[in-house]
Amino acid sequence: MKFQPHKMNAVALGVALGVSTMVSQAAEQPALPVAGFSPEAFFSAGATINGGASYLEKIPAADAVDLLGTIKPAANDIGKIGSLMVIVYIPGVGSGWFSLYSGGFWLPIDFDDLSTLGSFKTKALETEERFPILTNLVGEDSNLTGLTIFTFLAYITDNDLGTLTFAGPAVITISESPSAGCPANTSPGVGTFNNKPICTLAGGVPITSDTHLTANNAYFLDGTVRIGENEFNGASDEKVSLTIDAGTTLFANSATQSFLLIDRGAKIYANGTPENPIIMTYDEDEVDSDSVDPINDRGKWGGVIINGRAQLNSQSGTDQGEGGTGEFGGGNNPVNDDDSGSMTYVQIRYAGDIITEEDELNSLALQGVGSGTNIDFVNIHNGADDGVEFYGGAVNARHLVLTGNDDDAVDWTLGWSGYLQHVVVKQTTSGDNCIEADNLGSNPTASPRAIPTVANFTCISSPEQKGNGHAFELKAGTGMNMFNSVIGGTFPPVNEGCIRIAGQETFDQSTDNGNISGLNGTLTMENSLISADCANDLQGASSAAGSDFTATNWYNAQLNSDAGEVDLGGSRGWANGWSINSVAPADPGASWFDSTDHIGAIKDDSSDWTKGWTFDGFEE
Repeated sequence: MKFQPHKMNAVALGVALGVSTMVSQAAEQPALPVAGFSPEAFFSAGATINGGASYLEKIPAADAVDLLGTIKPAANDIGKIGSLMVIVYIPGVGSGWFSLYSGGFWLPIDFDDLSTLGSFKTKALETEERFPILTNLVGEDSNLTGLTIFTFLAYITDNDLGTLTFAGPAVITISESPSAGCPANTSPGVGTFNNKPICTLAGGVPITSDTHLTANNAYFLDGTVRIGENEFNGASDEKVSLTIDAGTTLFANSATQSFLLIDRGAKIYANGTPENPIIMTYDEDEVDSDSVDPINDRGKWGGVIINGRAQLNSQSGTDQGEGGTGEFGGGNNPVNDDDSGSMTYVQIRYAGDIITEEDELNSLALQGVGSGTNIDFVNIHNGADDGVEFYGGAVNARHLVLTGNDDDAVDWTLGWSGYLQHVVVKQTTSGDNCIEADNLGSNPTASPRAIPTVANFTCISSPEQKGNGHAFELKAGTGMNMFNSVIGGTFPPVNEGCIRIAGQETFDQSTDNGNISGLNGTLTMENSLISADCANDLQGASSAAGSDFTATNWYNAQLNSDAGEVDLGGSRGWANGWSINSVAPADPGASWFDSTDHIGAIKDDSSDWTKGWTFDGFEE
């Protein structure tokens, strides 16, 4: 529809649209500054190449992008008849200004005639209005490469431009198509990898300027590649960035120590798509290679390490990373919302490095990483040590697929306090625990105590995993609030308990009176299902005199949790069956968590979010 122009003049509208630019790379749609009639309204908008797993400012020319918007009208406007509006400004394209109409049509705006300002939808306003602005836009197919798009959102009520509330701009830039040759901070290598030219990232000296790895090359990690400085006290937006485009492969030499380190003064933007995940692996892992044993190969390179500045519960507030990966943590001035970038739709294969029994690299080490970091849709296969380890900090993670890892699939220590949801763990020919958890091994009562919140976790054991393996080993004073989770599969005949609670400090900090009746809510596993075999092998007991706090009594005291048939199936063996889906889920409480109508990671085979982008070459 079009509006009567007399309610607001063109000059006022032009000034209104000149609010400050907002740019971002984020896990959520970036919020936009609001002005106009109802400034308490909320607006957000962003561009995504992967269904909203990450929102980007700069879009690779070859990737299909969706520009999405959200309006939460002011409370007094909800229920009124409102007109939703989108305006874009594209310098260099016609007049530059365009308005979105119903049916997806864009028409030019003449600011001398506000009747050219249109609405794409008029309706009774709801609490939240979500809508696509542009969909499936491929820059190199639409001649938009190199252009910047400024997007403004607005709404009015009762067809009155005097009620205009607006926000923006959200800004995205369509990158130019990558040119041939190696990008800055890399050098030409020898030969090809998966039929792409090789560019080399040199190890040793830190790379201290922005680096962009485009998908027309493959990238060799020549040793210990370090991005950014370890000593850093600036704002997150002052950090050096490593950007890795969708479909890019990084690889290392299995004969030398190598890893990719994102230090405290850096960010990583590794944002793949379901169709084109980013792959990090080793030099023999080419397509159709006969040199790789996808069941038993592990520890071929050192993995990915991110050092952040968030809180640890060590005495100094800092710690030293294993494998020479440097100091991490924020010391006496932690930055718990520290932003180390975004990793989405990434595979990490055959990583981890057992340097000594006490000095090991994991596939993905999150060392003092802050909650401003986005970890979503990450697949780790056959790590030599842990799949992912949280060394303190406040980082959160969703949609993890952890297969065949040699030690623990998930590990935490140093007071990690983040959130974790939608996790599949499948053990194969090795593996210790689906979860191993410490508060702090050297001081189990250290504060702040590790009490992460975990939801929709599926743990699948294997008869070939280590004989001392567990589903969960909760020790060294840790807490945990777990919801909606599943333990299935078959454990080896000799083990130390399907769920093992260990360390007197773990028991003591989880009860107020030493007994089950005093459980204080810091160690919970609610609305979950474990197999009957698992329920018959719960181990660990408090050593306090007269205490009835045992692992068995603890699980039996959990709200709405049970033991019985765990009917996992589907094409990959981790989708819920009828018995699992008969267990009602709980709300984990925090707004960060996705609302689900099921327990476990995967409701059914038809909604399996792991399909298409994860590695399945180890399955027959």
